[in-house]
Amino acid sequence: MKPRLHFVVDPMGWLCVSLVFLIWLYNSFFIPRLVLLPHLYEGHIPWTVVVGYYVASLLCVSALFRASTADPGRLPQNPHIPHSEREQWELCNKCNLMRPKRSHHCSRCGHCVRRMDHHCPW
Repeated sequence: MKPRLHFVVDPMGWLCVSLVFLIWLYNSFFIPRLVLLPHLYEGHIPWTVVVGYYVASLLCVSALFRASTADPGRLPQNPHIPHSEREQWELCNKCNLMRPKRSHHCSRCGHCVRRMDHHCPW
């Protein structure tokens, strides 16, 4: 099963992701120039600290991209529910579909999703 990209037209979400990306750019270019590189040139820190800083920075922006574009677990229209699991499912009062009890209906995209944390703008 290959991962699907998930984009929702949400101005507040795009604003939040843009702000986080701008902060990441600031921390990737200006902070090292002001703090890390002068200490590196003076010999106070080894070059592995600078490389570690940039690796951690790339991991942070890749996690942001992954969380922003991953499918949050949109539930299918007609799910096949085994008889043994029917007690853990309930009817959504907004879209009238069967959903697991811990899932939520998203007001932004209009669907029930399994993991609501991906719909948080931050």
